[in-house]
Formats: sequence, structure tokens, C-alpha cells
Amino acid sequence: MTLLKLGCFDSGLEVELLELDRKGIGTARELVQLALRTAQPGETISIKATITAVRELAGHLRDTDDQLTEVIVFEAIFLGAFIIFDLHE
Repeated sequence: MTLLKLGCFDSGLEVELLELDRKGIGTARELVQLALRTAQPGETISIKATITAVRELAGHLRDTDDQLTEVIVFEAIFLGAFIIFDLHE
């Protein structure tokens, strides 16, 4: 089990600690959903922070940043959240 900090939101939400079993998490979509699990409609989601959180969860993930951005965008739309495209800042 691993304790991991996830803070993917620009709205000042407190950083949470999660207890995760890395072997139980696999796809990019599952990892993005986990990173965005507390997002509320109208929240602002940072692409950069979300990708960082996903990479910390699964360094073995072969998806590119562009592929992860696509997954994040679709998940954010589903959640009704806003997106900050700050990857190249």
C-alpha cells in the first residue's frame, strides 16, 4: 500500500491522502477517474496537476501526455468541470 497526495484542482481544495494498492489500478482512464474523484460540477481542473498525479500513481503508464490530456478532457466534460490547459507552462 502506498500513501499518495493528489491535488488536481485550482479551487483550493485540500490535498487528500489516499491509500492505494498500485497493482489494482491499470488503465489511464481509471487513473484519471481516481485523480478526479472529488471533482464537482463547476470545478476547475488543471491538466498539468492531473497528469502529475497520474504519473505518480503509475510511473509505468505508457500513455503520452497528449493521450492523458484527451482522457482528462473527456472525464472533465462528463463531470461538468472546467479545464485549465496549462501543460506547457
